[in-house]
Amino acid sequence: MARQVVAVLVYFLVVFANGKAVRENSLNYYLDTVLANAQIIILENGFDPTTLPNATTGFNDTILGVTWHGEAALYDGWLHGISTLYRSGDADFVLSDNIISGISGTFGLGAMEGHYNCLAKFQNLGPIADVTLSNEGGSIIFTAALNHQTCRFEMSSFDLTHITNFHVEIHGLGPLNWILDIVMGLVINTVKTFLKWVIEEPIRNIVNQVMALVDLGPLGPIVGCETQSQGPAVPWKGIPGVPHKTNANSN
Repeated sequence: MARQVVAVLVYFLVVFANGKAVRENSLNYYLDTVLANAQIIILENGFDPTTLPNATTGFNDTILGVTWHGEAALYDGWLHGISTLYRSGDADFVLSDNIISGISGTFGLGAMEGHYNCLAKFQNLGPIADVTLSNEGGSIIFTAALNHQTCRFEMSSFDLTHITNFHVEIHGLGPLNWILDIVMGLVINTVKTFLKWVIEEPIRNIVNQVMALVDLGPLGPIVGCETQSQGPAVPWKGIPGVPHKTNANSN
């Protein structure tokens, strides 16, 4: 597997012309190559599907002048679709004093789906409900700085700026169906908060690990950096800083 991945990483090292369109297309291809390999690592490191965090919320109701308190708990959750990371538009070079200092652009997330079990307790009732959720993905805005000595890019910002609305279905609450909106709000808030963290932290780390391995080759002179040998590629599993798909057209 490691040899296959390295082969993909160096496959894009073709001869480039100096025209603006060629440089932009080369950059798009570079990012597509990075994401193709990041998808592999995301899958191999157990981020797709990924485990969703447990969550609880309280609720109450007044019956015959007496206020009763209950609790709804989400557990055994999972979310599928993190590896659908793709380039959603053309990337641009970032200039500082007419020198290329980095790149910027947008990535997208494809459709996601997930599941939770929900235990609701109120008085002597304690039904276990089935929760399913899905959405159409999200959008990421990124900036990557260029190190001219190592000839490598590194993500300096990687922000999940938009998450499409989640469609949530809950079945099995029975007589506690009146807490449907409460449980739905808990699901959406928990998943959105977790998704933003997982994209902006561990997934960003994975993308940076791939970028650290990619030799820009003939693209180096275009961005004005000095290519230096980085030594052998590091193993794909056990990546430092990382706990335990569709590409856009490359032009």
